[in-house]
Amino acid sequence: MIIDFRVTVPYREWGERVSRDDAARRREESTGRGYDRVYRDLMREEWKTSVEGIIGSMDSAGVGQAVVQAEYGGSGDYHVLNEAAARMARGHPDRFPVAFMCLNPLMDEDMVRVVERGVEEHGFRGVNIQSWAVRVSSTDSRFWPVYARCQELGLIVTIHSSISFNVDRALDYSHVNHLDKIACDFPELKLVANHGGWPWVLEMMAVAWKHSNVYIELGGVSPKYFGIPGSGWEPLMQYGNSLLQNQVLFATDNMLPHQRCVDELRALSLKDNVKEKWFGLNAARLLGLKES
Repeated sequence: MIIDFRVTVPYREWGERVSRDDAARRREESTGRGYDRVYRDLMREEWKTSVEGIIGSMDSAGVGQAVVQAEYGGSGDYHVLNEAAARMARGHPDRFPVAFMCLNPLMDEDMVRVVERGVEEHGFRGVNIQSWAVRVSSTDSRFWPVYARCQELGLIVTIHSSISFNVDRALDYSHVNHLDKIACDFPELKLVANHGGWPWVLEMMAVAWKHSNVYIELGGVSPKYFGIPGSGWEPLMQYGNSLLQNQVLFATDNMLPHQRCVDELRALSLKDNVKEKWFGLNAARLLGLKES
């Protein structure tokens, strides 16, 4: 069983319809150009621009299911993004059995009610928070009622917990210490650290060891780097292969092709039973999906 814990909604499924030239101009003026510098070649890969392309990438690697997450990047209507995530899950329930919604704390809305409506109308099973994108910390008091309601409803909360490349905001928005603070106040809330916490990997291990309700998700990172000495991922290989083996989740963020991620993870020097947990058994247990 292989479960990709996070694929995101392709922009063409929900975004504005603008000309190629206008899109290029906007991107050049955006502070997100740091992402272009780092991921320029990956951004151009055609397969990740459509639902069909993502499914094809999954098929090529034997990835049976994926969690589709609406990730709000700071522009556009996040409600439209949520509707697209729900539509993607409804259209392919065998491949995307679970969908997570997103929030925008900068809107004048009752975020708790937005979450409740998302569950009632679309069956969302989780909430994604991109603090760096909206420049509102995940430990901002505005989120506390949201976490309380998510805990009551049994929803999963995923939080960007790694480096971000927008050049006009501090890395602290994504520091793993925020997860520790949230978990202290909400000990029954299932929290997932997207991107595995790099460059604060040792701290990430400490947070997950301290809180059994915190999970380490590996999307958007080439798995080969986990096994390279000096990469900063050494604590993951040590603790993820032992004490924290039940709290690690495979994901691609549909940033990297599924085949590449699967092959590279299989090549890591992990116990065979641990690889199976990372690949899907942990995700199935967390999501309540049937193990196969």
